[in-house]
Amino acid sequence: MKTTTNILLFIFILSFQSCMQETNWNQYLGPNRNAIASGENILRSWGEDGPKELWSFPLGEGYGGVSIFDGEVFILDRKKGEKDILRCIDLDSGDEIWNYSYDAIGEFPYPGSRAVPTIEKKYIWSVGPYGDLYCINKKTHQPVWNINLVEEFEGKYTNWGFSQSPIIYGDLVIVAPHGKKAGVTAFNKLSGELVWKSRALTGINFHASPTLANYGGLDQVIMISSYDRKDSTVFNEVVSFEANTGKELWEYEGLYSYGNITPPTVIDDKRLLLTDCSYNGNYDPVSIMLEITDEGGDFIVKELFFTEEAGSKMHPAVLFEDHLYLNHTKKPDHMKCLTLDGEVVWGRESAPGFDLGALILIDGLIINQNGNNGDIHLIEPSPEGYKELGKASFFDSKKSQAWAPLAFSKGKLIIRDLEKMVCVDLQNP
Repeated sequence: MKTTTNILLFIFILSFQSCMQETNWNQYLGPNRNAIASGENILRSWGEDGPKELWSFPLGEGYGGVSIFDGEVFILDRKKGEKDILRCIDLDSGDEIWNYSYDAIGEFPYPGSRAVPTIEKKYIWSVGPYGDLYCINKKTHQPVWNINLVEEFEGKYTNWGFSQSPIIYGDLVIVAPHGKKAGVTAFNKLSGELVWKSRALTGINFHASPTLANYGGLDQVIMISSYDRKDSTVFNEVVSFEANTGKELWEYEGLYSYGNITPPTVIDDKRLLLTDCSYNGNYDPVSIMLEITDEGGDFIVKELFFTEEAGSKMHPAVLFEDHLYLNHTKKPDHMKCLTLDGEVVWGRESAPGFDLGALILIDGLIINQNGNNGDIHLIEPSPEGYKELGKASFFDSKKSQAWAPLAFSKGKLIIRDLEKMVCVDLQNP
């Protein structure tokens, strides 16, 4: 009887910890890095006034999204031309609790922050547009360690700066410097010691962050590099490294992207979706489903489908009930729904366009943000067609460019444009 009680208690503790983790949007694209929130209910429809705005907070120009951990919102903000500013803001009130800044002189076109911090109980890891990787102590609000990825690994800035959202894997923090000395790197997350580094990648550094997946029973870090339209010796690749050691596992060269931003969508333990809108030298869409299998220690990569009928330039597709939903980025730029076989079941004139806005799946519903004006739309995902359940506006800037990824925790959605971020209540009418 005592043994049974202990087992039940252990299961309860694991379940409780899992639920706690799900309520934290602790990194880019959420707990599982797939833009899906689970474990919370939200309103299934909105009135004419839409959901309620709880607070707003002014920001410098930028495109970096937020992470949320234990009721605190973290964002890497930027003072134009001068410094990066890591801000900690109370989720309930919108009041700033503390901030830490460091000098990062200069500016790129489309100025501002680019990436999303990664959070654990005691520490924060972030990468600024000039390649500054910092580990910050949440209690002291001071750096534990920091390194410049561009300088350390002989990297090169693109026209729009550096964009990396770190992955925490056990004791490691993993980022992609994309330099001559290393393509992907793993550091001890608390000491900053380099644990492993990969070979240099074949392509140029653009704006993709690494993705964590598991194929053949091995945890893998997947990275995309883009080809150079002006240099035929610099070519595209999608490449995988073992997360623990950095050992190269497989590569794929069929994406033909010259400006990749969108990370892959992990479908399951065999399939990986690639999507982009800088295909084969033009501003054209493409989506590719790969099957990745381990055959006697060698990984085999096979194309399951290849379509030019759908592709997203900036944000990954979300998966719901064996269908994929994405913001197609080719005029006309409609939202689209695809089967896992690559068939477009709706999109074209049957759904509105959302430009470079982000999607998030919460409680079986999609929130899609219009990248032009920041409006958010509540959508019921269904292969039967586009079904909008509500729409709301929170921004009035003439240069909105609401391109940041969305974040959700404890019933609250965080959205931003170039001037502010807004906290929206999705649970209470």
